[in-house]
Amino acid sequence: MNWKKINLYILFSCAFSWIVGLFIAMMHVNLGSILGTVLLAGLYMPAPALATFVIQKYIYKEGFKQYGWSFDKKAIKWILLTPQLFLALTLLTFAIIGLLGNTHLITQFGELNFTQENFDFQLRELAKAKIDLDTIEIPHIPPLLGFFAMLFQAIIAGSTISLPFMFGEEFGWRGLMLKETKSLGFLKANGFIGLVWGIWHFPVILMGHNYPHHPYLGIIMMTLFTLSISPLFAYARLKTKSILGACMMHGMLNASSILYSLYIANGNELYSFVASWAGIAAGIILTICILVFDKKFVEEYRATVN
Repeated sequence: MNWKKINLYILFSCAFSWIVGLFIAMMHVNLGSILGTVLLAGLYMPAPALATFVIQKYIYKEGFKQYGWSFDKKAIKWILLTPQLFLALTLLTFAIIGLLGNTHLITQFGELNFTQENFDFQLRELAKAKIDLDTIEIPHIPPLLGFFAMLFQAIIAGSTISLPFMFGEEFGWRGLMLKETKSLGFLKANGFIGLVWGIWHFPVILMGHNYPHHPYLGIIMMTLFTLSISPLFAYARLKTKSILGACMMHGMLNASSILYSLYIANGNELYSFVASWAGIAAGIILTICILVFDKKFVEEYRATVN
């Protein structure tokens, strides 16, 4: 392992992003505003890719192909199967919320609620922050139809318009970092990547991103979440033999976040959201399933290390 390169990458990616985060904090920019979104998507998120580019191009003077900057036609079937991995993570997260919340085993999980009354209420709550409900009538949408329509749009958005933004992160985490740490083994490498990935989020989490009511606990929660899903993103990256797989997974996951607001009643951001205990548990379960049932993948990974 080239620890010098790895440490340079961590230093550069965190420095680039945290400077942007400091600017956002000093200017008191609301992360939920249009300006906040532009700064996050346009300056904060691209830092891992920028760090990779600087290190490879100007310090080591090497190419990018080894970091997933390629496309193998033989792996196109895995590009098409990546949405299935996203769906498995999302539906399992909802199932965990239903199992623990709807049965009242752990009330903090809230409860799945697909009634028309709950859907209309949650939709109006989300909409009134953006539009004047006195001038615009919200259309009547059957909750179940809305659920599957939003899953579909998350897959489409994650596979198209969000790819450039997700590349900003994934070219670093599942590009440089995954390649440079592979000798640690699949779980240890992704544990290390997940830890660094979580730490990289610190400034925006402290500013209320993802966990507006629990910014300090949110730091721990986000790090646990990145630890739990890092193997899944790596799996998509390695199966597709391209950074495209990880970018798609990341984009789909981000685009589906609205589902948790619409279909979970009395939810808690630390329990009943994808980047919460429910999503963490789902990520761990799916990782175990991959290691147990995809023996070929495990053997191929070991072969590349040895």
